[in-house]
Amino acid sequence: MRKKSSIFIFVFSFFLIFFLILRFSPYSALHTFKNHPISTRIYDSEHMLLHITALENGLHREFSPLAEIPDFVQQAFIESEDKHFYAHFGIDFVSIFRAVFQNLSEGRTVSGASTISMQLARIIRPNPHRTLLAKICEAFDALRLEARLSKKEILELYLNNVPFGFNTEGVTSAARYFFSKELFLLSSDEAKLLSMIPRRPSLYNPANYTENYTPFSYPFEAPHFVRYISNLPDSKIGKCAEIHTTLSLTLQQKAQSLLSNSVKEYEKNRLSNGAVLICDTQSGAILAWVGSADFFDDEHSGQVDGVLSTQQPGSSMKPFLYALALENGFYPSSVLADIPMEFGFENLYVPQNFNNRFNGPVRLRVALASSLNIPAVFLLNELGLDSYCKKLSDLHFDSLKNANPGLSLALGGAETSIFEMTQAFSVFARDGIFIPLCAFEDELGASESEQVYDVNTARLICDMLSDKEARSLGFGYNQAFSTPFPSIFKTGTANQYQTITAIASTPDYTLGIWMGNFSGETVIGKTGSSIPAKIAKDLLVFMQGNTGNDFKKPSQFKKEKICSLSGMKAGKYCPNTISEYVMHGSDFETAPECSWHTPTGTAYPAEYATWFRLKNRSGEVHESDSSLKIVSPRNGSVFYYDESISVERQKLFVEVTGGTEDSARFYVDDTFLEEKVRPFVASIKIEKGRHEILVECGEEIARIQIDVR
Repeated sequence: MRKKSSIFIFVFSFFLIFFLILRFSPYSALHTFKNHPISTRIYDSEHMLLHITALENGLHREFSPLAEIPDFVQQAFIESEDKHFYAHFGIDFVSIFRAVFQNLSEGRTVSGASTISMQLARIIRPNPHRTLLAKICEAFDALRLEARLSKKEILELYLNNVPFGFNTEGVTSAARYFFSKELFLLSSDEAKLLSMIPRRPSLYNPANYTENYTPFSYPFEAPHFVRYISNLPDSKIGKCAEIHTTLSLTLQQKAQSLLSNSVKEYEKNRLSNGAVLICDTQSGAILAWVGSADFFDDEHSGQVDGVLSTQQPGSSMKPFLYALALENGFYPSSVLADIPMEFGFENLYVPQNFNNRFNGPVRLRVALASSLNIPAVFLLNELGLDSYCKKLSDLHFDSLKNANPGLSLALGGAETSIFEMTQAFSVFARDGIFIPLCAFEDELGASESEQVYDVNTARLICDMLSDKEARSLGFGYNQAFSTPFPSIFKTGTANQYQTITAIASTPDYTLGIWMGNFSGETVIGKTGSSIPAKIAKDLLVFMQGNTGNDFKKPSQFKKEKICSLSGMKAGKYCPNTISEYVMHGSDFETAPECSWHTPTGTAYPAEYATWFRLKNRSGEVHESDSSLKIVSPRNGSVFYYDESISVERQKLFVEVTGGTEDSARFYVDDTFLEEKVRPFVASIKIEKGRHEILVECGEEIARIQIDVR
């Protein structure tokens, strides 16, 4: 009895130890295998397949949970490869004895005895040598799999990784490649044929048995978008079986078609490429991402992503600056001087309007809607570059962090991307709230929002940019900006005319469009930013039809009648008045009426003297009402003496406005130069060194210092 008991204990201990070895011995290959990359199916918001990512060397290996693999497919493989799969523990001794007998009888190998577990072990740890030792190692690994995993887990791993040749692994990818079907759409006969292919792929390939066989063509939609989500930090590509994005394939194809056709129409103008980005205004969901006119156009760098590449956006940037101005004491009625101005000192900056004209006094509303350059530079100079850059940082213009464009930033002189432009522009129709753009359905609403502009600021910007009358000074009544529903547009051109940009928004959708070329060549001829604006309009109409929501009105403002020229409270002599927003609770009711219009005509302030003299205008300039000021050159300006030009030809003109008297005396370095009557303009010779220029008018004195090098 004791002997039997000892034998039992010995046998039990042996099998227990053996099981523990199988269960817990190091098996790093299994861990690595279970975490290897898989092909990810990428869907749009309507479950339309956009792309299936390929692995190294173009391999496709999709994953499907066992519960999603039809039972008849599972059974077909079990019947074909391992009929006793659920009865053995990794090694089928019945099949081994049968195979040995058959092979000995035939004198050649006619049957194998590898179980599904053994085949999986060989897939996990491949061994090109089919020796006895390799077979033993394979059997040992099969037992280890059985000790660690359930039968369902083993079958799931096997069916998702079994090789079919033709750069295809797993039943899901195989069904797609060989039958152009989703796995669950296979017939039972197709499932049986599928189970035979791994034995000899070239022999059992359905192409050999099917007339007019057409191999599956993997979808290749929105390639730049797929690349973008693949390169995101913590990307799910290669880790998840499928991803559901926010993209709309229908809208994507429409945007691609409109862009490609427009580029083709203007290709003679060196306009060879472009990009389109569309998002849902309220959620930030990315709806379309067209990175180039043709992804496969290598001649024009089609694989470069124009949504992410940086270009000068030109005047498209202006709304962000004007919004900052509204939050720093300016109003839509504030009058800005669109007159010749100089900014800076040693690096003198003299901005020009796109039409090389000066419009004199313009209201802020008109300056923004008509995209005038000089008022924008004036605003940036007043608000400060640091303040504006801080606001742009809040709007996530990451590409501008190391930029140093100076005051040209007001005119979009620094390079940014359409991605950043579209993301930032959407804040205006969203009451000033910034939401990062999102590419995945399951992440919508997960990012924290941030109030970057006051609600009323955002609503005023929408009101001004949608004002057709205010836009007419700069663009006339251009139909490219006209939609059957409320919308806002802003266009821009790079300073060397390499690129043209348009951004547009409604309460429902926001989009950005860039057009030009990646080579940096100037676009030939008069193309104009109305080209991308036309695409933007067509896309908005495609998405919204003929209806759309209105922009919300600023709640802290009310409309009052003002003078269209001075922006002041309308008076009885003002020939043209308009209704404009003024803040509730302001002193508008008690404010003085317009002082520019008098019974005798129009009287402009002194700062408009130079502009007034540029052209025959009606009215007059009341210079004596303003303090004496040297308007040109600016204090601290630096000039350079040219040795190749005679001294007599190198003169500097000094222009002065204001003053209580009608004559002024000019001094250079305390030496009297001359006396002038209005207009106060004098010329001085340029000599090297630092000089003080002093002007005396009555009891008033104005002085500046300049350097000549």
